[in-house]
Amino acid sequence: MNEKKLPIVEPSATLRMTVYASLMAALTAAGAYLSIPIGPVPIVLQNLFVFLSGLLLGPRWGSASIGVYLLAGALGLPVFAGGVGGIGRFAGPTGGYLLGFLPAVYVVGWISGTSKKHGVRDIIAMVCGGLIIYAFGISWLKILT
Repeated sequence: MNEKKLPIVEPSATLRMTVYASLMAALTAAGAYLSIPIGPVPIVLQNLFVFLSGLLLGPRWGSASIGVYLLAGALGLPVFAGGVGGIGRFAGPTGGYLLGFLPAVYVVGWISGTSKKHGVRDIIAMVCGGLIIYAFGISWLKILT
């Protein structure tokens, strides 16, 4: 009998980037569990994964990744620092930092995406992203306290 062999189909670029974005969202959630609880806002590893999302995925897909992470936390999944979740976390002391992730990842991706393989530009992008996260977080913390 003649057996037809199916052609090997490479996944599309959109599917590949969707998988990468979901993996970065999962890594960001894992970074929340590595925390040092001091004061009202713990020191977490999430910022690293926010920066990596922008550097590796660019502004569009990096924002999608962090958006999925924030949506999962808002829906109640325990992805925020300390293994908690819920929409109330955005109104607490860490809410400004969480909301600062979205513009930070976009700016990091935008700055680093203008030219590849340029380490100085990537460092500048991450410094700008850190400033954005802390600008949102500190101003929100100041409002609450």
